Amino acid sequence: MNLSPDAPASHRGGARRNGGTFLLVVLCIPMFLVLLDVLAMNVAMPTVGRTFHVPVARWAQVVDAYTVPLALALLPAGWLVDRIGPRRALLVGITVFTAASVVGGLAGAWLVVLGARLGQGLAAAVMLPAGLAALSTSWPEPHERARALGAWSSISAVATALGPAVGGLLVAAMSWRAVFWVNVPLGLVAAWGTWQQLGTGPRRPQQPQPEQSGRGAIATVSLVGSVIAAAMMTSGANGTLQVITVHLQSGLGMGAGPTGLLLLLATAPFVVLGPLSGRAVVRLGRRRVAALGFAVGAVGLATLGRLPGTMGLAPGLLGIGVGLGLMTSAIVGESLSAWPGRPGVASGLNNALRQTGTSLGVALGGWAAGWWSGTPLLVRTGAAAGLWWVGAAVLVLVTFTRSRRSRKNPR
Repeated sequence: MNLSPDAPASHRGGARRNGGTFLLVVLCIPMFLVLLDVLAMNVAMPTVGRTFHVPVARWAQVVDAYTVPLALALLPAGWLVDRIGPRRALLVGITVFTAASVVGGLAGAWLVVLGARLGQGLAAAVMLPAGLAALSTSWPEPHERARALGAWSSISAVATALGPAVGGLLVAAMSWRAVFWVNVPLGLVAAWGTWQQLGTGPRRPQQPQPEQSGRGAIATVSLVGSVIAAAMMTSGANGTLQVITVHLQSGLGMGAGPTGLLLLLATAPFVVLGPLSGRAVVRLGRRRVAALGFAVGAVGLATLGRLPGTMGLAPGLLGIGVGLGLMTSAIVGESLSAWPGRPGVASGLNNALRQTGTSLGVALGGWAAGWWSGTPLLVRTGAAAGLWWVGAAVLVLVTFTRSRRSRKNPR
């Protein structure tokens, strides 16, 4: 699907003619599925581990079995998307993801669960860059793309907001198997929407437009900075959420349902701020918005373990949510803008580093939970994650492209 500025008018208007909102929702479903399965399983993993009599130290395997192959496969998947087109890639990814979910729902052994998670992770590696590549080419104009990315961030953030609560409620009301089964109807809807909304398009990747030439060095710096910032974003957020989940369920004995509801404090702000971040990027530029998100999040993280009671976690959780809501679309947009001729590879790089950050954060969170507990665990985690995000804010200010629009008279 070639929706570049010099494409035929019939292609260029496809997103609007087919209904831009519906197309955007279709492109967000793959990200919705990916995030839902990360966060819902984070809450469900203690129940899965206990079902198969797996020690606490190995609980995180059910998360890493998904995130590690996802991270490793994203780069070759991005190349594949640019070769065969987003439509074919999305259909393949969604089909495999749905089939693996069925296997997980029927699993009778720990290794089968891990195998199903592996299949989901590999399929998700195709779905992520395919969805973002289709979004990038469907809205080629920078300001329209910024707004579309803001809406994408908001819609996909619904999965982030619902993930912990859905995981907890499904486990409490039915079984951990329901965390797998819920993907099946969503996968069928995503496959149908992809088939209906996306054209087959050319197999060869788009080439950079003339106005983008001569920016190689600047694009390289911003691309490297954006993907590293993506890794720092997810490692700080998901590593901290891993620690808080273990603290609540293992340390305080809180059930999966209440834990999921409490974690909404870290995800609900993401939903509200998604579209607002798109407008902020248009007005202020990606550099300022991403740096602000990291700074706000760092302040919240620094409060962990320093306030009394379970609700003393609220400022830290809110800091994570507000930070992610501000920075996500800005960081993703920076990667896509840095390599406009290869949206599949650019989004693959961004998502690869995001998933690598998640795997690293979850692993470090599990390690920290093995050494400390209670208030010391929270204080050390909050301090380390807060400093990590301060460093990320500095990185963004140094490497992200300065917005020409933000220096002029913004609308």
